[in-house]
Amino acid sequence: MSLRTGIVAAAVGALLLVDGAAAVAAPDLREPHGDEPVSWQSKTSSTRTLRAADARTTAASTTASKRVHTLQVVVATPKGMTKSQVARYLRTSDVDRLVDGVARYWREQSANRITFVRTGSVKRIATGDGACRTQQQIIKQVKRGGAQFYGKDWYSSSTRGPGRRAHLVVLYPYRSGDHPGGGRFGSTCGGTVGLGSIPSTTGRNSPGGWSFALAGGPNGAASGQRWSHEQYRRGVATLAHELGHNMGLEHSGVGWCSGKKDGGFRSDRCGAAEGLDPLDLMGADFAARGVPDLSGAQRQRLGVLPTSERRDVKGTRSRTVHLTARDRDTKRPTLVRVRDPRSGETYNIELRRKDPGVSYPWASIPYRASRDYTVRYGVTVSRVAGGRSTWAYPGEHLVVPMGPSSARRSTMREGQTFTTRTGGVKITLQNVSDGKKNARLRIVFR
Repeated sequence: MSLRTGIVAAAVGALLLVDGAAAVAAPDLREPHGDEPVSWQSKTSSTRTLRAADARTTAASTTASKRVHTLQVVVATPKGMTKSQVARYLRTSDVDRLVDGVARYWREQSANRITFVRTGSVKRIATGDGACRTQQQIIKQVKRGGAQFYGKDWYSSSTRGPGRRAHLVVLYPYRSGDHPGGGRFGSTCGGTVGLGSIPSTTGRNSPGGWSFALAGGPNGAASGQRWSHEQYRRGVATLAHELGHNMGLEHSGVGWCSGKKDGGFRSDRCGAAEGLDPLDLMGADFAARGVPDLSGAQRQRLGVLPTSERRDVKGTRSRTVHLTARDRDTKRPTLVRVRDPRSGETYNIELRRKDPGVSYPWASIPYRASRDYTVRYGVTVSRVAGGRSTWAYPGEHLVVPMGPSSARRSTMREGQTFTTRTGGVKITLQNVSDGKKNARLRIVFR
């Protein structure tokens, strides 16, 4: 989930993670916004901005290269748990293993352009009433945690808080019997596994921010292999996701559109089903074991997609383009970006197949996310909503188009055509190789 604070507006996203029962329900559909672009205003009482923090640097980040992000970590002791119990559930070695897993993931996804290191000691705090079922209650815990590093009034101050490429992380243990995918999932913090602030700019040289994440717990601590338990291993995906928000990324989901089958669509007939893309770190990963890849469009936004993996197609000359799966170690394009000359809008094309080391124990792929929408591996067309978008929140990455009247699933079949909403570009999937390793596209400008 995400929360914008201060100059970065307050935004509430879909859960990063849902259990099997919740996953089969219809999506939380965000309807079209009419003629006016979405206007976000902060709904918190805080006047703190990240603008002042941009100009400051912590001692650790002053000498670090731009690829290094620092984490200052707080472990919360909820009401009903003792400090000694939480010390067993989230040892300093557990925190370091969590950070190491997150750092490894981001190094791999960013071609070594982003990494995370913990700095300073791990602070441990009592949470008072321990409530965390609402966003405001979670922010209260974040304020308590930040006070350990920045002073009591840091959240409302323009001169305190995380510096550039610095992140405050507050970890909160699961209750007994609760973990993602389990029968009691949601008893801890109402099922909110993570929350993070989003700055006003997107990029790997982030102004920093704060993240809240559930990690560890009594069941995992008591098991013989604690890091094989969902209370622990899910923490890597949760924290990696929230740190993605701290670098400016919005959620990945679905454009829920009306329009002709196998034809064009109009953005004023689309809503946004936020977070319904389980094959992207910034979507809902439905309790995946392992951490899903970051989409090429999101990597492009961060500025970490190698030039060799991107192919930009624009102009008016039609052409055939080859695409390779995003997880392959290759110099061929993993992301094709097509610009519609009539509207100036950019469409992203990717070939997605099963990520090595990632499985979905509570929801198989293909996955029936609702009555009208199926997630599959294969070739997708997506858009990132622009700053004045009226059909999706700015920065959201959405697979398009889906929905009952467009009769779409998440991927294109061989021979199927996608037409942009102006009719200016027609994209045809000519061929997908066995194993979905490569694809051939025909892009026609009209």
